Amino acid sequence: MHFDIAIIGGAITGSVLALALSSATQHKMRIAIVEKNEPNYAEQGGFDARSIALAYGSLQKMAKIRPLASGQLSEQICKIATPIEQIHVSDRHHFGKAILSAQELKLDKLGVVVELAKTGELLAKLLAEQPNIQLFCPDTVENIESSPAHCKLTLSSQQQLECALIVAADGMQSHIAKQCGVATEMVKDYQQSAIIANVELTEPHRNQAFERFTPQGPFALLPLTEKTMSLVWCLHDPSEAMSMTDSEFITALQHQFGWKLGKFVRVSKRFVYPLSSQKSESHIHHRLAIVGNAAQLLHPVAGQGFNLGMRDLFALATLVGEAFNQGKDIGEYYLLAEFDRQRHADQQRVMRATSGLILIFGCEFLPIQAVRNLGLFAISHSPFLRNQVAHQALGW
Repeated sequence: MHFDIAIIGGAITGSVLALALSSATQHKMRIAIVEKNEPNYAEQGGFDARSIALAYGSLQKMAKIRPLASGQLSEQICKIATPIEQIHVSDRHHFGKAILSAQELKLDKLGVVVELAKTGELLAKLLAEQPNIQLFCPDTVENIESSPAHCKLTLSSQQQLECALIVAADGMQSHIAKQCGVATEMVKDYQQSAIIANVELTEPHRNQAFERFTPQGPFALLPLTEKTMSLVWCLHDPSEAMSMTDSEFITALQHQFGWKLGKFVRVSKRFVYPLSSQKSESHIHHRLAIVGNAAQLLHPVAGQGFNLGMRDLFALATLVGEAFNQGKDIGEYYLLAEFDRQRHADQQRVMRATSGLILIFGCEFLPIQAVRNLGLFAISHSPFLRNQVAHQALGW
């Protein structure tokens, strides 16, 4: 079967990329998506559902994606999402704190938080409406044969796909990148793990998000439904917290955060993930582009990783869409090299910034503590500095 492009990985990154490419080419590009796991949205949803935060900049890019008969993608996402109107940033047990406000920036929101299951279900529905997109699921790529003019993929179902360009969107330690000879490098092991869960409160969160830096690592709460928030709690050793009963965990959580949001009354199933920074040694290869967590994996501090991936895939969709519309070969190396050139500075800046935040806020050396708290104090008293920080947080 002949396609213009084959996207390997049908989760959010791969699905949004497919819709962006389809929209950029007036739904003429023939797109294949290969996804190994058949989703179960009912099982993944509910109180145990995992979530992601989309910055305002990501929503702006999604507004340019128009699936057939469905309006802007951002409009569809916002219908199932919870807006973030304020972000509280603080350093635990120190005076430094700052508040970023959508109202001050004359925006209706700084971003949104959306459940992965609801997002996946929406994207699956939109993909099914596009006649130029074909999903192969559950399926995997068994073999890749490359020639100067095209690539041939043999799937585990024994179907064969021919295309001009492959996109690896299959997550960290990408199997597609590895098959094509591109290794994934460990940049830094943070010696931390993130506990992910949802918590229920007695008081409404009023669309506030909280990021608190502690010696163990960042602690974040993001707004979901009226009295539910998504928790990201980074610890050097999560074993004790994971072994607690729900009531013990809630008590520890209350002690960690305090009573600013009232009482924590319920916690969902807890997940734990070791934290590291990884990146592929190259983001392009012969007729191959690598995006999302397959390209770089960041620490979750400040929620920058997924939004960086959104900027990457939108840049790729713009370049490839323009080349397709002009009748050019979308897998040419010069095109992929331009994508790599455009995205390099932003990728390096965000990777340095996230690692820098962990280093600075994890250091208990007294002069460093003083500097970082003076920095937060300066941000809280300077509209100019708040504006600069907000622009970074918004993905601008």
